[in-house]
Amino acid sequence: MREIKFRGKRLDNGKWESGDLLENQGRNFIYHATSESTIEDNDDGRIVVVAVEVDPATIGQYTELKDKNGSDIWEGDIVMAESRDEEYDNLLVGLPFLIMFSYGEFCIAEDEESPWGSISNLDILEVIGNIHDNPELLKGGE
Repeated sequence: MREIKFRGKRLDNGKWESGDLLENQGRNFIYHATSESTIEDNDDGRIVVVAVEVDPATIGQYTELKDKNGSDIWEGDIVMAESRDEEYDNLLVGLPFLIMFSYGEFCIAEDEESPWGSISNLDILEVIGNIHDNPELLKGGE
C-alpha cells in the first residue's frame, strides 16, 4: 500500500508537522494518528481527533522516496546531486534542485517555475533543506 502523507508548518509555533492532511472550511490541518491524538473513540464509528492548523503555503506531499542517507524526500525539499546521473547528461554536480510535483509526477527543478525531469538515481541525491526554511539554497533565492 502506498504511504500517503503530508507535512506543513504549524501556524501556532512554526514547527513542521507530518501526517494526514485535512481541510475544513478553507483551513488546512495535519493529523498524525497516535493514542494521544485521538481523544475519543465511540462505538458509533466516530472518533474525535486532535489536528494542528498549518500554513497552506508550506504543505507538501511525501514522495515515498528516500535520499542516499535514508532521509524522506518531500515536495518542496532542496536536494544536491553528488555525481553525474547518466539519465541527465546535463545534470551538474553540486547544484541544488527543488523537488516539486508537475505533470503528474515528482520532478527535480532549478526553481519553482522550471520542472525538467522526474526523480531518479536517488543514491546521488541528498536533502540539504527545503524551499520554506532555506530558499537561499536555490539559484536566485532571496
